[in-house]
Amino acid sequence: MRDIILLTAVAIASLMAIRRPSFGLLTFSLLGFIAPHSYTWGFARTFPFSQIIAVSTILGIFLSSEKKTFFMRRETFLLISLWACFGLSSLTALYPTEAFDQFVLVSKIFLMIIVATTVINTEGKLNWLIRVVGYSLGFYGLKGGLFAILSGGDLIVWGPEDSFLYANNSIGLGLAMNIPILLYLLKVEQSSWLRLLLRLTLFLTYPAIICTYSRGAWLGMVIVTVASLFKSRNKVLAVALAVILAVVFQLVVSQIGPERLQYRYDTLVNYEEDASAQSRFWNWEFCKRVGLARPLSGAGFDFYRLESYANFYPEFLTRWPGKVWSCHSTWLTVFAEHGIPGAGIWLFLMMCSVISLKQIRAYASIATPTSHLSDFVDMVQNSLIGYVVVGTFIDAAYFDILYYLIGFIVIQKGILESELNEARYSGVSVGGRLATTP
Repeated sequence: MRDIILLTAVAIASLMAIRRPSFGLLTFSLLGFIAPHSYTWGFARTFPFSQIIAVSTILGIFLSSEKKTFFMRRETFLLISLWACFGLSSLTALYPTEAFDQFVLVSKIFLMIIVATTVINTEGKLNWLIRVVGYSLGFYGLKGGLFAILSGGDLIVWGPEDSFLYANNSIGLGLAMNIPILLYLLKVEQSSWLRLLLRLTLFLTYPAIICTYSRGAWLGMVIVTVASLFKSRNKVLAVALAVILAVVFQLVVSQIGPERLQYRYDTLVNYEEDASAQSRFWNWEFCKRVGLARPLSGAGFDFYRLESYANFYPEFLTRWPGKVWSCHSTWLTVFAEHGIPGAGIWLFLMMCSVISLKQIRAYASIATPTSHLSDFVDMVQNSLIGYVVVGTFIDAAYFDILYYLIGFIVIQKGILESELNEARYSGVSVGGRLATTP
């Protein structure tokens, strides 16, 4: 029955996507984050629902009368360049078949982010896209938090099966990055019951993250919380809350929590004695050697094989016989898989995104007092901080949420530039100053 309901809903949504591609993009994002197929047991488990919506949305770009605006910004150019670099590294990969399969998955992400920058071209549509991301991840924060409390913290919180959020590290990272998004939605939502739901979701997100047992997600949770508090208007209160939260977190995971949680916390504090942490250092060395050995093209996606260890880091097999792990570091993943060109473009993309946020904040200083631009910048900035912290210890180079954040930046810049151009042509001033492009 669930399979039929999901199929019917997607069929209706695909027809609507042809008429309104912005609706199709929102539906595609919802399917990607919620992964409703993971709650079915029949044909829907493997049915390509997202692909159907994606094709309908792209058709809608050409067939519908809905306004489309391709925001070609430097981030868009870099995203396309990175995409091309991934394609080239896949052609010269150590394992071309496996690399091509991963390249197809990454291509779907990049393509739909570019589609998003085309059909999401107003402030209202952008906020709806942010809502889809925030509430979808919030659903798993709510669900995971209740599960963590009811299970007494003894069981691990996982994401939806057959999705990019399934692994405990992945759902932990997603929930940590969603904290700033939930805080932003709390500021823009007008409905009292939605604000109440957001507060409950935000509260339950913390036990959900703790019970992912992902140490990287714990660090990300702490960092984004502190960063968000320091962005508040009352700095003294923010510092006090940060200290209280740090004490409560340390007390819960090291003293009050179940033995399994206390052990996990102990391995975080005493990482030099933890075998898992030590293995990461060895994998970092392995991926560094691979990148240096193939500096122009990298080894391509998914090169992690015993043969690769034997070729690039034979000492690893002596220390960890029969073990095969990935890089456990976003930075080294990109370097090892795509060489210096891929790593350089990826880092430049991140850098330009930060610069664009500063430009948006500069405009926010002359915008109307009711503008949420500063809140938008804080949201994306803090979420990126969480990504950088957690991504240092796990493989998250192709994590969907990162590229959605970059898409948010491109869309917001495009919207502002369109508004400023209209204001300039009509001679309207913004915040008491003549409209000028940031």
